[in-house]
Amino acid sequence: MQDQLVPQHWVRMLVASALVGLVTGVVILAVKIAVQESEKELLKADPWVIAGVLMVGAIATVVIVRFFAGRSPSTTDRYIEQFHDDPDGIEVGRAPGRLVASVTTGASGIPMGLEGPAVYAGSAVATGVKRWVKPLTAVDRHTLLVAGAAAGVAAVFKAPLAGVIFALEAPYRRTFVHSAVMPALVGSTVGYLTLIAVKGTEPEFPLESIDITTGYVFGAAVLGVACGVLARGFAFLIHRAEHYATRGPVLVRCVVAGGLLVGVFVVGRALTGENVAITAGFNASEWALDPSHSVGLLLAVLAVRMVGTGVAVGGGMVGGLFVPLLAMGAIVGALFADVASVEETGLYVIVGGAAFLGAGYGTPLAAVAFVAEITGLPGFIIPGLVAVAAGQLVMSNRTVSPAQTEAEHDGAGASLD
Repeated sequence: MQDQLVPQHWVRMLVASALVGLVTGVVILAVKIAVQESEKELLKADPWVIAGVLMVGAIATVVIVRFFAGRSPSTTDRYIEQFHDDPDGIEVGRAPGRLVASVTTGASGIPMGLEGPAVYAGSAVATGVKRWVKPLTAVDRHTLLVAGAAAGVAAVFKAPLAGVIFALEAPYRRTFVHSAVMPALVGSTVGYLTLIAVKGTEPEFPLESIDITTGYVFGAAVLGVACGVLARGFAFLIHRAEHYATRGPVLVRCVVAGGLLVGVFVVGRALTGENVAITAGFNASEWALDPSHSVGLLLAVLAVRMVGTGVAVGGGMVGGLFVPLLAMGAIVGALFADVASVEETGLYVIVGGAAFLGAGYGTPLAAVAFVAEITGLPGFIIPGLVAVAAGQLVMSNRTVSPAQTEAEHDGAGASLD
């Protein structure tokens, strides 16, 4: 019998990945619109209103997670844990509660990003497709998990390439899931197309292009080392905070976390007159682009951002660290530009964001692709690569995610056969 042009299991895999990407894209589009519209109104509100919303949002999020979504918050780690250890998949019935909690987290200005809920949503959709769409139940679960995670990142950030690479890089340190490239491409593409059909293709963080010189590349290497050092400290903070995320009485934990978040907001507002301590961090990255900020002020805001995100994690909020890491790196980039007395603050802001993000998550290629896509500037890739490599060397095998593991063999990943 003549061989099939396209093997049947590949057809099932592509169909399943496309379906996961479509459903994930629709879900994340709804979450993103809800959070973005709420953030716009919150950033225009009076400080006392913001403080009240932070407290109410913290309490509401922790209560929702505890009583409607289980004790585990929806973070990127849940995708990684499921990839390695959970053959039964994510609890699909708890997904709505966790997504609602992600909306209360983001809408109230708590400093966590949407990539955690996006990756979780993609994983939940993948689990549901495998269970309930009978013609697709034979598709390998790792295939669908990777497709869902890629679709989630692509949909939330308009970054399809970063979505693909992150979904492949995140489960392991220093390698990636070789066998799931095709499902990641399909899922990410469909998730991205779903988003831009409504939101358009404008980059999330547009900047003006500049000509890259050898001096800029050397500066990127130095900046990468600084980001690696600080990312190690932040990873330690996050690991300590995670010990408290599900401990103690719920009411006490959410009230304490809410109060601390209000305190961090007040400090940030007093220092800058702006709301740099709240939301995931794009507003803080934009603030860092102003070259007039002093070194002392930049250091203070960096500390405020680190503490705020650490408190959110320790309090059991629902979100990710993509944009918070990017914002911290952006501030470090502005610090470097100030200390080195260079004019191109924007370049070092975005390169610092890439280095901090790549070092923090242990996903260097995804970090470079991410900053290129959100800025619309592929020319920043070269200094970004240098900075990320330097940061990764300093960070070694440490990341903000304790769920990542070392690959057992060179062909890490699941077979599609």
